[in-house]
Amino acid sequence: MCRIKFLILNILLLCLLISQINSQGLPDIPRHEVLIVDNHKGRIIDPYDFNYWKPGNIEEGGGLHQLLLDALWYLDPQTGKVINSLAESSPSYDKDYKKLTIKLRKGIYWSDGKPFTADDVVFTINYHIKNTGLTYSEFFIRNVSKAYKLDDYTVVVEFKNPMPSFHHIFSSLVYNTCYIMPKHKFEREKDPLKYKFYFPISLGPYILKSFDINGYWRLFERRQDWQRTSVGQIYGMPTPKYILFIYYGIDEKKIMAQSRHELDLIFDLTPEAWEVLRKSNKYSRVWYKDFPWAWMDDVRARAIGFNLEKYPYNIKDVRWALALAIDLTEVVISGFKGIFRINPLPICANNILINEYYLPLEKWLSDFKLEGDFAPWDSQISYKLEEYLKKIGYVYEGDIRNLFGIGWWKYAPDVAEKLLLKQGFRRDKNGKWLLPNGKPWVINIISPSFNEVQGMRLAFSVAEQWKKFGIDVNVETYDSLIYVVKISSGDFEVCSHWTIPSFDIYFAIQQYHSSYYKPSGKLAFSQNFIRWKNKKIDNIIEKMITIPPEDEKAKELIMEFIKIYVEEMPSIVFTTTFKFCAQDNYYWTNFPNSENPYMAPVWWWGLFKFMLPFINSTGRK
Repeated sequence: MCRIKFLILNILLLCLLISQINSQGLPDIPRHEVLIVDNHKGRIIDPYDFNYWKPGNIEEGGGLHQLLLDALWYLDPQTGKVINSLAESSPSYDKDYKKLTIKLRKGIYWSDGKPFTADDVVFTINYHIKNTGLTYSEFFIRNVSKAYKLDDYTVVVEFKNPMPSFHHIFSSLVYNTCYIMPKHKFEREKDPLKYKFYFPISLGPYILKSFDINGYWRLFERRQDWQRTSVGQIYGMPTPKYILFIYYGIDEKKIMAQSRHELDLIFDLTPEAWEVLRKSNKYSRVWYKDFPWAWMDDVRARAIGFNLEKYPYNIKDVRWALALAIDLTEVVISGFKGIFRINPLPICANNILINEYYLPLEKWLSDFKLEGDFAPWDSQISYKLEEYLKKIGYVYEGDIRNLFGIGWWKYAPDVAEKLLLKQGFRRDKNGKWLLPNGKPWVINIISPSFNEVQGMRLAFSVAEQWKKFGIDVNVETYDSLIYVVKISSGDFEVCSHWTIPSFDIYFAIQQYHSSYYKPSGKLAFSQNFIRWKNKKIDNIIEKMITIPPEDEKAKELIMEFIKIYVEEMPSIVFTTTFKFCAQDNYYWTNFPNSENPYMAPVWWWGLFKFMLPFINSTGRK
């Protein structure tokens, strides 16, 4: 209650500030014609730089990949559907998976009038191979023998080795997608690492109309020839004439903006912030109408990850000790108000994958033992949390495990202590843990800041658990750009991250192969920023890449990967990435929700562009 009162006070104090922000340089367009979207990634550092394909240009919240760029395929995790976007059909491999044929959609044009053809796709691959410093260069160099076109709408890619999952690099699920480059723009550039792709042309249904030179907003306008885009061909005209991506900052500012109907779509809020918003704006809505409110089926899970090159986190016993020193019920209740789907494994615990992977592994998890014959699996934690729900007046109808998950690790500080003592750690006279060399043990956790509120909360909640166990802990928060650079370069000891995969686990696992390993100081390839090297994992991956993802043998290998991950505990995985992605239904309506789940509610993904034809105007002006 105190927290809510504090938020309300802050909102009142910020009212004048927000009015000033919205009057300084925002475009003068009719409000009922513009959909206003939260740029959750923060202020854009270089507003003139639209070169998505160079390393470090990780701007993912300002509309670039949502509205201007396009991929061959998109996966909607809410429906399980694959959208054939720039590709007119599914990828077609030959029988030994050493050649891929891609049929492209006809009638698609860049916003400058040039047709989209096989030349653009082939160029994207070969340009990355030729210019080795681009984001996806290493992947293409490692796997592609040659890429060429059979005709203007047929692409062939030949591989050095069998590669049945190659198409994932061109498939959009959250981020890390190789969008297609305009050949006629980039082929003239001698140094693509310096090229800013300004003024950008679009392959999506919108074009850039204007932007704030200080990086706070970008305005996009629907293309007059929207029929010549994948969205237009598949679903029809996007409803809003304009879309404004804007950075407001902290929750209090977002709440005030949406309460004033100046922000239609919010990326995420804390539970307390949502409580304030729903009471202040009757038009605001999140996924569920009632508890647990949030959208629980995101395709990433949150974890506390270790830099496995840094002592003492390179020791398995230490990592397991830190896991067993955490009372998850306290984390869930004090840190997340009971809104939490427990996710102990390195694959998302959404409804589909629980049935496919979690339940078949349940017996193995129950039988799994650490050294000393201790069984760490706790199958009763969901029932403990059910008691909390009853105390707050909520009764869940059905199996409580469908809400909270099937289990996690036991709270066993006594076992954690034995593991640390075994490795030479000891406590001082005040009960504080010392390293084997006698120096105080201080854990430094880095976390994204308020733009990833659940990740930040996880960092602070875990820090409190380890402090209670007798370890000094510091938490440092960073804006997204700085945070991602730090974990990618290995400039951290422990981090709060959200890279645990879901439906793309087949592809994500491959990034742990030691051939992709980069030491701290060099940018790591996507998934393996924890610097994990394991010969057993290499063997699994080398078998996997010769087997198609849908093969039952691939699933068996993924199960083996999960078991090794549990045994080694390179990251402690906690929860699916749920979102209080608030929608204001005052000017616009028919956003996806639990009663109308036609698509995932993800305006920060590339998938967002396909939602836009379904949105309706309310007629208010």
